[in-house]
Amino acid sequence: MIGLRDIPRSVRWTVPLGLLGLALTVPFSAPDGTGMQWDEIVLGAVAASSSWEAFRIARPMARDAGRPWRILGYASLLFMTAQWLAAGFPGPELDGFGFDDVLLFAGATAPLLICGLLARRVRRTRWLALVVDGLVITVALLVVTEVLRTPLVNPADAPEDLRSLVLMYGAYGAAMLGGAGALCTVSTAALRRSASILIGAVAWQATAGVAEAMAIVDPSALWTAVSDVSVAMGLQTVVLAASFAPRRFADHTAKASAPVVSPIGMALVVGALLSLPVAIGLMEWREHSHSTAAEIGIAVVLTLMAVRLVLRMREDGRMTEDLVRSEEDFRELIEASSDGIAIMDGEFRLLFTSPAARSLLGLGADAEDEVCLLDLVDAGDRDAVRAGTLHVPGGDGPPLHFSVVRADGPSREIEATATERPGSGRRVLYLRDVTTRRHRERELERMAYTDHLTALPNRAMLFKELGTPSHDQRCLLVLDLDGFKAVNDVAGHEAGDQLLVEVARRLHTVVREDDLVARLGGDEFAVLVTGTLAEADDVARRVVDTLGMPHRTSDGAFAVGASVGVATIGAAGGQVAFREADAALREAKAAGKGCVRLAGVETANAGVESQPDFHDVVAEGVFAVRLDAACTPDGRIEWLHAVPTWSHPEHAEVRGLELWGFAERQGRAAELLTWLLHEATRAVAGLSAEDIGVAVSLPAGFATADGLAGEVAGALNASGLPAHRLLLSFTEETLLTASAALVPELEAVRRSGVKLCLDNYGMGHSLFALLARVPLDMVRVDVAALASRDDTGRAMQVFSAILRTTKDFGLIAIAGGISTPALHAAVLDTGVELLNGRTQPHDLTIDDVAALVAVPAVG
Repeated sequence: MIGLRDIPRSVRWTVPLGLLGLALTVPFSAPDGTGMQWDEIVLGAVAASSSWEAFRIARPMARDAGRPWRILGYASLLFMTAQWLAAGFPGPELDGFGFDDVLLFAGATAPLLICGLLARRVRRTRWLALVVDGLVITVALLVVTEVLRTPLVNPADAPEDLRSLVLMYGAYGAAMLGGAGALCTVSTAALRRSASILIGAVAWQATAGVAEAMAIVDPSALWTAVSDVSVAMGLQTVVLAASFAPRRFADHTAKASAPVVSPIGMALVVGALLSLPVAIGLMEWREHSHSTAAEIGIAVVLTLMAVRLVLRMREDGRMTEDLVRSEEDFRELIEASSDGIAIMDGEFRLLFTSPAARSLLGLGADAEDEVCLLDLVDAGDRDAVRAGTLHVPGGDGPPLHFSVVRADGPSREIEATATERPGSGRRVLYLRDVTTRRHRERELERMAYTDHLTALPNRAMLFKELGTPSHDQRCLLVLDLDGFKAVNDVAGHEAGDQLLVEVARRLHTVVREDDLVARLGGDEFAVLVTGTLAEADDVARRVVDTLGMPHRTSDGAFAVGASVGVATIGAAGGQVAFREADAALREAKAAGKGCVRLAGVETANAGVESQPDFHDVVAEGVFAVRLDAACTPDGRIEWLHAVPTWSHPEHAEVRGLELWGFAERQGRAAELLTWLLHEATRAVAGLSAEDIGVAVSLPAGFATADGLAGEVAGALNASGLPAHRLLLSFTEETLLTASAALVPELEAVRRSGVKLCLDNYGMGHSLFALLARVPLDMVRVDVAALASRDDTGRAMQVFSAILRTTKDFGLIAIAGGISTPALHAAVLDTGVELLNGRTQPHDLTIDDVAALVAVPAVG
């Protein structure tokens, strides 16, 4: 529909003014042309407006798009000149067919030329067929006028000198309708509206020609008015057609030039052709005789229609050949394409598959034609394929990616794009094998987020995870290895790389499955822990204990520890938490390394080394012994592990490896061991229970071999504790980092009755060689370190194997690191003899132990 606002402004004011001018001038214009023709002055003004508007519309158009409408402007100028000449020179000089009529016919035939230019835009315009169609319509209309005995064919009442002009006006109307009907009925989609409006303009022009002929035969103001109004409306209708024309033809595809039928043109053609049999039927009904002219016209029409039928048959044959050739070319193109092409209906049935598509989808050459695509897609991708097809129109949205399960080989990853014609119910799929590309993309992504040496996530992955929102509380651990530079300096970078790989392995033994371990670079690592600050502190201390054990490389063993900073990830985000954890790490380094510091938690560990003299610290009672129990399955305490601690009213408590580190930096590690042996044996000797023993650890890197047997004997003599109630515990790293004299000293100690225990059994490198080298009585296994923290079943599987080994060697096994009731229950099911950890009594004073042993154990 065309709204009033769609009509150009000049047309909106020219039409009413022109009609008003004609209403005022037609009564005063002589119909026979003998007087002043005031109406032709008005028509000239209307033509001048049409010419101005046509040039204005065509000015911004592209050259090919504006050419038809520039012709309209020139034709309107000719028509204006003819009208004003006829009005300015009334009388016999211009009454007949003169110069003004030549200009008039030149301008009046312009719409037919414009129709021809528009027809050129249609793909493969058949000009011969169009000419024949136009002749059929024109002759049919002329025959109709002859059959109906209108004066246009035999103007008996017309003056002899104007009879040819009457015939010319009648033929003009028929030719205009026939030509426009043939040329503008079929146009392109972009020109359809303009072509339809142009047919209306031609109909106005034909009406004007017929009315002009009638005015010559029967001069009257009525025919003059009909002719003038038709001319004015035709001029402005052509301007309206120009206003709806495209400004340029940017789309040169076959679709843009495809033929589109105009309903108005089709109605004109059908009406013109049907009018002939209707007129003949009316003549027969009135019993009028046929004229020779009518019979000749009918014969011409039938002949032209036969010619048109032949042309149509030839055109259909060429179209069929083109279709067959196009289909063959299309099939060859598809079969030669490396990309697969398939046609699928709305039920996902494959209606057509090219050879490449059949190969990609794993279909054999003899497979059924209609196969459901979803049956070929991996089950995990079917929902995505269904959603990406049913809810996304073809051609929209991203390409689909899915895996195809092939019976003749490994699965392939397919990328599919689609096109769809609206309403067809079919979708064309373009398939491409992207298995290699997707593998490379995943590998590149993995490399971008993975440390190449340790295979841990890198800094980029850590910060990506830190930026991911989480509903759970999380904490960040940032740790740095202590003494790592010495490894590179002494053993080289290859040994340093081996040590970093071992660190990565150990870190995985103290975290849960959902915790993230990352390498930041160099000897810096980070752990993203899901849990509270207390849980993160526990993980951090386990990290310190685990990494504090010496590391063995191909070039030897090295005592490398770790310092850890811990921060909570709050509302401020991961970047702030990282800075806080890094600051806490620097505090841990400054405090003497091998320790943990929590961000935002005040600590006052000046350390033992801040005291002026070690003996004064001991004398003041600042050092103390804390005891951790190793119990039988029924809860009876058999051994107490002595742990040295340091506390002071002005300082926080320091214990374990951190305290040994302080003592070593003062050169007092040997004195601390002597003090611990004497204090531990003295305390346990005073207990009423004479079956409880005490275990003293020889930390790796701090144990000295010189005089160890004598120190042990002196402590036993001073305390009166039987030798079999003392247990010396050490790790494989202790033996590797101490001098070769340590093994003979341990053998001498064992000959005196003292028992020996290998700690962290199962975490070393040459266990059977060690068992053959050192006489042992017990082994302690850190059960929690045997597998990831959440994989209790795997840990129990390994621990059961260790139990079988120790029994073959006649050793007693202690299950250590038991921190949860679930782990405690799982360990009991293995039949272990002793248990140690947080589920057992721990961090006890000697008075606490005395109170416990006074109460009978409860199973």
